[in-house]
Amino acid sequence: MGPDTLTALRRIAGLAGLACLPVLVWLSWIPKDWEMRTGAAGQLEHLVAYAGTAGLLGLGSPRGPDWRLALALGLLAGILEVGQIWVPGRTAQVVDFAASAGGALLGLAAARILAGRRIAAGQDSLQKVSSVAVRPPAPSAAGPGARPGARALPVRAR
Repeated sequence: MGPDTLTALRRIAGLAGLACLPVLVWLSWIPKDWEMRTGAAGQLEHLVAYAGTAGLLGLGSPRGPDWRLALALGLLAGILEVGQIWVPGRTAQVVDFAASAGGALLGLAAARILAGRRIAAGQDSLQKVSSVAVRPPAPSAAGPGARPGARALPVRAR
């Protein structure tokens, strides 16, 4: 994968992550009557939604410090959970906040692990390999015909 492809993928992931943010707000603040649930536990839904959003944002913004993104998503989760107090039929729960914030941390960690720091930072691993392979071998102190790793013998003055 070349640097242009990595840049394009990062851009797509970042835009997809940004598109998830208003969806999180919408799903958090719609009235209970409008909800369509998956059938899974509510905390699992929170965890998956925030993990996916954080994963996409983590891939899309590799240069920013991880703690800023984690903090921002944690604050968003807290604001959205508190805001549910004023939504008809909804309740704010600490366990839902914890699931959302935990999902954000898991998603961000998964993005960093899956993509690797080099790829996430835009460094193509093929470039690294080729730049190392082009370098000539370091001169040996043991002489031009010595085997690699051999040390030169000390020379005694007469």
